Amino acid sequence: MNDLIKNTHMNTVTLDFTSGDMADISLFTGRKNGRKAKQYFNVKNGDRFIFIANDYQVITSSYFLGLVGEELTTLLKKLNNINDLLLRVDFTQLNEVSQNECVRAIKRGLSENELLL
Repeated sequence: MNDLIKNTHMNTVTLDFTSGDMADISLFTGRKNGRKAKQYFNVKNGDRFIFIANDYQVITSSYFLGLVGEELTTLLKKLNNINDLLLRVDFTQLNEVSQNECVRAIKRGLSENELLL
């Protein structure tokens, strides 16, 4: 049985852009801005990450890497490869543009780190 299915006690980090101060923002861009938002979203290391946003909100690859790049790199070190990491990140509640941006961030931004592991 797949380890992802067996482990039901995963530490899940949920990042919800649909409420609070973030609800009215339509574009999230810039690695620096992503890093600044870590505290707002209470970003921490986890085994699974869930992203929730409104249809009108766009999360760019640079913002995504600033927000969770370090945490995903830490998780990647525990896994076999980028594909295993992608299974641990739920983008299904993002619009197509944001999904593509976030997947691209993982494949380009973090896969370069994979060679260093």
